[in-house]
Amino acid sequence: MNARTKVKVKAVLSSILIAMYIGAIFLTVGEVMAMKHGSFLGMKGIEILRMKSKYGIVMLALIAIHLGLNWDMFKNEVKVLKS
Repeated sequence: MNARTKVKVKAVLSSILIAMYIGAIFLTVGEVMAMKHGSFLGMKGIEILRMKSKYGIVMLALIAIHLGLNWDMFKNEVKVLKS
């Protein structure tokens, strides 16, 4: 994979992660609202909780890929912290 393609892949992955982070916040707020009022957008709290658990697994996989793509940069950052 050449450098330009790798940067594009990282940008797409980062964009997806940001969108999913916003979705996770929305689901969390929805879960709180559903527990307080009985439902949120027609979904009961348990349905939102199930959705959140599947959503979390996808996010963990994307984060692992993100860390793998940025591992060299992360190692360099840790070296700076140690110095």
